Amino acid sequence: MKAFLAGFAAIVLSICAAVAAVPAGAAQKARAPSFLVHANVFNDRGFTVPNALVRMRRAAESNWRWKAVSDGEGEIALHVPPNDLYVLRVDAKGYQVLTQNVDATQTDNADIALHLAPIGGGKTQ
Repeated sequence: MKAFLAGFAAIVLSICAAVAAVPAGAAQKARAPSFLVHANVFNDRGFTVPNALVRMRRAAESNWRWKAVSDGEGEIALHVPPNDLYVLRVDAKGYQVLTQNVDATQTDNADIALHLAPIGGGKTQ
């Protein structure tokens, strides 16, 4: 029994030593740096707009590469590669399309309020 306990203790100690030798976070996949775009979509009366389609592309490209749909509180969040210029587009039923430039070269995030105008220029009911 002593030999069994000694062998078991040696195995446990070797596992502990191996775990201690692994750098913290090495077991997790490395994440590429990103630029966070957090936006709130509002109508002309200041109410949030759920289900708005928000798309982004690099300013130098024509294809929309990232997209999100605003939640019940009009919020979206997108992660895009940092150090570039982007164009953001918002489409929502009953509202004019909104486009806005986003500069991801100076900071690591943008917090944007997006105010949509109703189609026809009148006030939202």
